[in-house]
Amino acid sequence: MTTINEILYSSKNSISVSEKKLLLSHVLGLSNEEINLANNKKVCEKDLKNFEQLINRRKNSEPIAYITNTKSFWKNDFYVDYSVLIPRSDSELLIESVIEYFPDFKKSYNFLDLGSGSGCLIISLLNEYLSSVGTGIEIDKEAIKVSEKNKEFLLNKERLKFLERDFSNFDTSSFDIVISNPPYIPFEEKDNIMIDVRNFEPIRALFADEKGLYFYRNIIENLAKQIKRKQYLFLEVGINQHEGVVKILKNNNFKVISIKNDISNIPRCIIAESN
Repeated sequence: MTTINEILYSSKNSISVSEKKLLLSHVLGLSNEEINLANNKKVCEKDLKNFEQLINRRKNSEPIAYITNTKSFWKNDFYVDYSVLIPRSDSELLIESVIEYFPDFKKSYNFLDLGSGSGCLIISLLNEYLSSVGTGIEIDKEAIKVSEKNKEFLLNKERLKFLERDFSNFDTSSFDIVISNPPYIPFEEKDNIMIDVRNFEPIRALFADEKGLYFYRNIIENLAKQIKRKQYLFLEVGINQHEGVVKILKNNNFKVISIKNDISNIPRCIIAESN
């Protein structure tokens, strides 16, 4: 039988050692640390065959998160499938920004996540703000099944509900803090994005009209029509989109508080409040 070490460092498969390790960990049910400590462990033929099948899927550019149905985000490993966008580390900036502006975890807030997908954003927030409640709005029924599955991370699941709604006309008047990572890649750039994104992730969660600004306009205009209290808005934006989004915010009587850059120094999160 072949050992873990031989599998990881074989030149047979043309993917990186780190990706092999993720897939082998998934097949064997071992953590990364356990894999590192078990280099000479023998791998049975059944597990080796399963591993090879996963390797072939990865060779066809399928994202590892879909192969393993798992993606780490903030403090949890979330379930994902083809119906939801794979959580990105860039989106953790939304969580960090909310915490920066609302540092008292004991206070009670009513959170709204527009286009909640896997639920990773609002679930992560409610795991920090244990006295708060939240609602995730998602138009895709299959995506809601995923977010309901991920709700298991919450100690009190009654604090969160996911609704199948169009977030461009949902009643937002009762919420204190609104977060959103809407589709924002311009359709014109479809052929320029990575093949594993273009071929596998849900199109409706990726692309938007108006050079990527369509959903920002819908979200902001809908919020502006219904404001009855002070509301705070945290938006993830794409490359070179912050100026366009800021303009929409100002045209709808929102005050831009801050624009946060990601680790690549790209403006990624806009924080605004209602006037």
